[in-house]
Amino acid sequence: MKDIKVIGSVNIDIIMSSRKLPSTGETVKADKYYLYPGGKGANQAVAVSRTGIRPEFFGKLGNDYFAEIIINYLKKENMELSIKYGQNTGMAMINVETSGRNMITVYPGSNGDMSIDDFPDVKIRDSIVLFQQEIPLKTIRDFIARIKENGNVIITDPSPYVEDRYILENSDIITPNQTEAQLLAGCDIKSIEDAKKASSKIREKYKSNVIIKLGSRGSLVDYNGELKYFKPYSVKAVDTTGAGDCFNGALASEFLRTGDIDRSAEFANIAAALSTTGHGAFPSFPYQNQVIAIMEGK
Repeated sequence: MKDIKVIGSVNIDIIMSSRKLPSTGETVKADKYYLYPGGKGANQAVAVSRTGIRPEFFGKLGNDYFAEIIINYLKKENMELSIKYGQNTGMAMINVETSGRNMITVYPGSNGDMSIDDFPDVKIRDSIVLFQQEIPLKTIRDFIARIKENGNVIITDPSPYVEDRYILENSDIITPNQTEAQLLAGCDIKSIEDAKKASSKIREKYKSNVIIKLGSRGSLVDYNGELKYFKPYSVKAVDTTGAGDCFNGALASEFLRTGDIDRSAEFANIAAALSTTGHGAFPSFPYQNQVIAIMEGK
């Protein structure tokens, strides 16, 4: 494999930080607010870039002010941009409390009409290809159908959760979080042993490798018949927004470099943990040297 391609969503994120999350009908005073680019696709592309690999990002924006902000941010990152334009730029409203918990409402905007027809000449070979599910599922299926026979490794984050068997069965690695893994496996996950059972069910069901992101409890890797648990890297989290995206991007980056899934999972665990120590999604994503320093210092 020679490249990483990220195909997915890009939003503008409006983040409100407050002491507590509001309940239904409640107004809570925010202490701070932030305006940053986000979206699972863009987040993963930035995570790849910051952890040492120059990816190509395929996404769709609106012809509006927010698109200008996003493009200016992304141009500062080490990535190739394949951007098309449609209706209004997607937007996410994110409430974050001091514990790091968050609530998110997403307006898809131009992400919702992204199509493979926007990229008629796309040819992807011998690459790691990252998908998420904030663009139409048909678009993902169409991309997979076009690229799956070309020596590519397809990594799919089934978030926001929808079970699409074609996508999951044609992915080489599925990376659900704990909630998504419970839904895919049809069982509760209350312990690491539960996660192992869920992973086995998911692997058997979709014939794909599985990595379950367990947040503050680390991650579980079920790859080529070997099942391994990786402990978390402990930090004081202030905002968990984008941590799962950071995990996926860092995983792909290290896997392209080394081909070692165990080292890649450990690398991704640390990167994702570090991302929770700052506000916003990719503004808080760490760089390769920060993660390597921790791995080598263990």
